[in-house]
Amino acid sequence: MPQAEKANKEVYDFLRSVSNKYGIGFWKPGAGIIHQVIPENYAFPGGMMIGTDSHTPNAGGLCMLAIGVGGSDAMDVMAGMPWELKMPQILGVKLTGKMSGWTSPKDVILKLAGILTVKGGTNAIIEYFGESASSLSATDWDRLHSLPAKT
Repeated sequence: MPQAEKANKEVYDFLRSVSNKYGIGFWKPGAGIIHQVIPENYAFPGGMMIGTDSHTPNAGGLCMLAIGVGGSDAMDVMAGMPWELKMPQILGVKLTGKMSGWTSPKDVILKLAGILTVKGGTNAIIEYFGESASSLSATDWDRLHSLPAKT
């Protein structure tokens, strides 16, 4: 960590100062793993989040519309410019039955990723529903939303 902080000091200092100036959330290097930082500090039901990390969609685990974008889109948002999005398709995944043994939500998303491929998840919002959906914890939902849907 000290080596990375030294090598990237100028970048971190810039990001920190811009974030402070414009009230943008910034967590310093070493502040936590994004899988936990997002739900613990930024995600809330009904909100919308645009982030530059491929794990931004994990906030969907708390019923938030969260989209991972590239650098130029993020710059537009940070500068207060309007951000546009092609209307995404909604993909419904009905969860039935019960996971048993060593099965986890990660197995569900890996199976879905294999079916959809990257192309199939592009410009898409994946919505999980069904009787089994209510048995999942917030961290389970976090894992289900870890399939990045690029815009």
